[in-house]
Amino acid sequence: MSEVEPDWDEVKADIISRALSRGAAVARVGDPAALTDAAPGQRPVDLLPQVKSMIVLGGSAPRAGEWNSPRAEVLETVGTADRMSALGSTLARQIEDGLGYYALNVPTSTDEGDKPFLDFQAAAIVAGAGTPSLAGPVLHPEHGFLYLTVILTSLPLPVDGPLEQPACPAPECVEMYDEKGRTPCTSVCDIDDGGCLGGEIQEGLVIGRRYDANRCRERVYHYWIPGYQAVMERALSEPDAEKRKMLLYGSYFTKTMWSITYSNVSQGQCFECVKVCPVGSAQRELK
Repeated sequence: MSEVEPDWDEVKADIISRALSRGAAVARVGDPAALTDAAPGQRPVDLLPQVKSMIVLGGSAPRAGEWNSPRAEVLETVGTADRMSALGSTLARQIEDGLGYYALNVPTSTDEGDKPFLDFQAAAIVAGAGTPSLAGPVLHPEHGFLYLTVILTSLPLPVDGPLEQPACPAPECVEMYDEKGRTPCTSVCDIDDGGCLGGEIQEGLVIGRRYDANRCRERVYHYWIPGYQAVMERALSEPDAEKRKMLLYGSYFTKTMWSITYSNVSQGQCFECVKVCPVGSAQRELK
């Protein structure tokens, strides 16, 4: 007797329900074929040849209290991307053990040349887990900024399409731009004034977005591996023994080592542009 074809809508609903019940704020399914134009090595099929669906999860953004803290260092040290990655690994194992289909939780680290294994933002847009923003991160209309995880699977799940309405620009941003020529995010990080962001809004749409990736990277990765490399380079070339000791035993290098070995300090972003973004702001305003 031939096997009965599973009800893929039910299979999908069960997977999405598990993801949402375990901490994901958003769970969608995208078509991996939509990313075939990605660079070789970064296409879904390059990671999992049997891939038929990609499950995109978004969640574990900073809590409202962390957003509200006047200390910028709080947001720098509460990165929670690892929680979404752990959830992705759990679901991938359940798919393989329980359903008998391949499932690969895409690594959130970088591959050779410091390139990501997969464009998570493109996957999120294709699946409808968010839309592009002037600030850079994909934004969900309700939740705003979210950390992303992508699971590639050979399960032939019904796919969700992209969102019809963009989350950015928000009405408040259009109003501010019409009045001042800037939006909340470009006002705190103006590319023409030493910042990272620029762009225009015409007829309610973002056009001509400008982004200085190198400048943003310097601000984002205060510690972690780039900070470690910078201090080591200075220390190795410093002829004065006392100055060398200050570099290696100082608070900056100590925090850098801690961020690599025990935490994920400042691996996400500086948050300043997202902190002022009105998209998802209701999630950050409590009593």
